[in-house]
Amino acid sequence: MSKKIATELKKEDVLQAVVLADDFTVNLNPMHNIFPSVLTPVVNIPLLDYLTETLVKCEIQELFLYCSNHIQLLKKYIKNKNFKDLNVHLIISDGCRSLGDALRDIDTKGLIRGNFILIRGDAFTNANLKNLLDWHRSKTKQDKGAAMTLVLRDLGSSNVSSQENETCMIAADNLNNRVLFHQKLNVEDKKVKLELQWFLDHDHVGIHSSLLDSHIYLCSALVLPLFSDNFDFQTMEDFIRGLLINEEILDSRIYWQKLNAEEYALPVTSWRAYDTLSREILQRRGYPLTADTMPSTKNFVYLRRSTYKHRSVTLAKGCTLERDSIICPNSKLGENTYITSSVIGENCNLGNNVRVEKSYILGDVTICDNCIIKNSVIFFNSELQHSVDINGCIIGPKLKLKSKSTYVDSVMQLDGKGGIAQTPMSKANPDTNEDLSFFKYADAGKTNSDHSDFDDGSSSEEESDLGAPLPDDTHMFLTEVIDSLLRGYQDKVKCENLILEINSSRYAYNVSIREVSYNVVKAILSLPLHYLSEIGTDHSTANYQKTLKQMLEYFHTILANYVKTEDAQEDCLRAIEDTVATNEEVLLGAQLLFNYFYNRDVLGEDKILEWYQLNDDDEDDMQKEVRSKIRKVVQPFIKWLQEAEEDSSEEEEDSD
Repeated sequence: MSKKIATELKKEDVLQAVVLADDFTVNLNPMHNIFPSVLTPVVNIPLLDYLTETLVKCEIQELFLYCSNHIQLLKKYIKNKNFKDLNVHLIISDGCRSLGDALRDIDTKGLIRGNFILIRGDAFTNANLKNLLDWHRSKTKQDKGAAMTLVLRDLGSSNVSSQENETCMIAADNLNNRVLFHQKLNVEDKKVKLELQWFLDHDHVGIHSSLLDSHIYLCSALVLPLFSDNFDFQTMEDFIRGLLINEEILDSRIYWQKLNAEEYALPVTSWRAYDTLSREILQRRGYPLTADTMPSTKNFVYLRRSTYKHRSVTLAKGCTLERDSIICPNSKLGENTYITSSVIGENCNLGNNVRVEKSYILGDVTICDNCIIKNSVIFFNSELQHSVDINGCIIGPKLKLKSKSTYVDSVMQLDGKGGIAQTPMSKANPDTNEDLSFFKYADAGKTNSDHSDFDDGSSSEEESDLGAPLPDDTHMFLTEVIDSLLRGYQDKVKCENLILEINSSRYAYNVSIREVSYNVVKAILSLPLHYLSEIGTDHSTANYQKTLKQMLEYFHTILANYVKTEDAQEDCLRAIEDTVATNEEVLLGAQLLFNYFYNRDVLGEDKILEWYQLNDDDEDDMQKEVRSKIRKVVQPFIKWLQEAEEDSSEEEEDSD
């Protein structure tokens, strides 16, 4: 008897997750006709690869993958995949058409025991799901009617346009995180009705808006039977609404947990979300789920400004990789080809003078000379003959576009008769015959310069060593800080939010506090040059100093946060020296810099004079030369500082 109980307890301790291979939506048309949601390629990696990596890291031992479409494709994927430390079971049910039907089917099979994690197929996260599940388990022990915990991400004031119809507002008891009200917010919603009774029944009610449903749900053993007993629960919104309205009848409650600042989640609910997730993976927002650290992707070289290329890639003379881009294995780029904010998949062949901006070329695509591709998606085995111009288009698989043709805001697919069916983007949603949520206009108002004089990101076979080692974590941390501060300055993001981003990057790359203070100062000093390049302005000394002065004021809160100890002041001075060594503009602005740091109490008088009088005997010749140049530029400021100190000493002696 005791052996049987021990076996049951052992089974109960197994951490289980259920992933729905399809999310039963068509907002990613025509992707859903080609892949199940979990195999959607994001930065050339299937979503399921990211999910399984997170599950293994969080010690989930058993995964049930439920599929009702693209069954052969999923079987092939599972067969070819080596899942280490994760038992994967494929549950097949041909013809299932909703989330509710899927969960009812899973319930009848009796495969799930106790608490489990439910993940919709379009989800992406790097969150610690084990900690979240532990919290949910403790809640179920306190409240036997605890059915589900929602995992939500606070978007704050970031105003993510990709999720404009996916955010929700909740009212909850702040003492125990019990959800009292939940509503998805649409753009046109101006008012929300709240019940007075909530505030009368609960002492601490919190209203939380701008929350993003991560499409990850922590479930108790109650969830599956609740779906089985209520056939009107077809979507997750039906389930949440039904439980909140009939809480007393069903004796079931919903709770919520908010992701930590360093945790990331974003479901791919539309092409806008696909675009946002792709760019933020390239910017390492989902670390450690990045293009160059995933087990399924090897031999990628991380370049500057969030760009990557595989070692097998061939780049002809004059190629430019601007920012937020990746070139995948065995692809070839011709002379003077320009890539920015784009993904070039495997085995692609791009000709000469091709321009690709904010586009996704998914693989095995041929693009001939002089083509222009903007804000577009090109599926597998397609060909664009020379001088094709497309903007805001989705090009389906195996299409061939004729030379000198132009297409705008269209979805194009084979019509089954050998021709091309062209649908306007405004009527491309097959369910509603309305506008498909595409990413062409998602970032209206934000402009990027075509070229960057300071950090042009250009790569060629002559300039880029394919055998170069991957940059270390500190270098990648500096790159992320520069990108965060540049975006923060352009978008007027609060410094407090930027500090959270920097701290998140610090923990992601395991960077020491002294390296943080050093790299933050170094990033701010080089930032004016990045910004001037972005807006297409000359890097003159006057422009640099004017921009630096504005940025020092804007980022003062960040400087004060990281430079507040004697060690940090030494790191700050070292950052100045190292930046001057590679940038003449920073040297010429050194006096302005020291004056500002002194007046705003970033650097103390004693520390500045100690640095100025430092014995250089132990330094190498280059370091001596750099320090000598800086001393020469700031000598008038140092003289003033010394005279002020002498005057102060004389006044003290007179008073005595």
